[in-house]
Amino acid sequence: MKIGFFGGSFDPPHRGHIALARLAMERLGLDRVLFAPVGIQPLKRDRAQAGYADRVAMTRLAIEHVPGFEVSPVDAPRADGRPNYTVDTLRSLRATLAHDDQIFFLMGADSFLGIDKWYRAADLLISCDFAVAARPGFDLGRLTGALPGAISVASCDAEQSDVLVLCLRSGSRGESRLYLLPDLDEEVSASSVRAMLHHGADAVRVLDPAVGGWIRKHGLYREKKD
Repeated sequence: MKIGFFGGSFDPPHRGHIALARLAMERLGLDRVLFAPVGIQPLKRDRAQAGYADRVAMTRLAIEHVPGFEVSPVDAPRADGRPNYTVDTLRSLRATLAHDDQIFFLMGADSFLGIDKWYRAADLLISCDFAVAARPGFDLGRLTGALPGAISVASCDAEQSDVLVLCLRSGSRGESRLYLLPDLDEEVSASSVRAMLHHGADAVRVLDPAVGGWIRKHGLYREKKD
């Protein structure tokens, strides 16, 4: 099977997340996309504003009507309280899959620009294939410039004209593929959604109604009153 792994805070999950996953599923022929809310992200100074259980519940509501989309607990908070390192998460996920299942790590181009700061970035980039989505007009050359020095890049044959493919190599570590999806049509960030909700603005355009209902019911992201 072709399996997309989509990790992140999902704080909250919004239509940009869904658009990215739909695009990857369509272009790469994915059988499943696993949405995995993260316990603690190592590179974020502050913890997610909503708790893990709320973020899982909101993610489940956001994707419940999309065939092939699932919520995975593989990146749940660790028992020892340490941050969740993606290279370890993917190893745990791989152990639950069939030997010939193929993992595609899904992410947006803006997130990929910081990939060299991730824990064991070179090992991570070779551990599975990557699908990176960008909005029209994004300079895709910036993605290759963001790769850690241990990774070399070569062209690969693309199976279709609407996907760009690069081969990533790292000495004895092996090889993977980077699929570039250059036409993501949603421009929204979780931080902008939280800012809207914090000040009482209506975020209905970018949130699934069920997610908005959960946020209202549980009083998430509201400005704290003295």
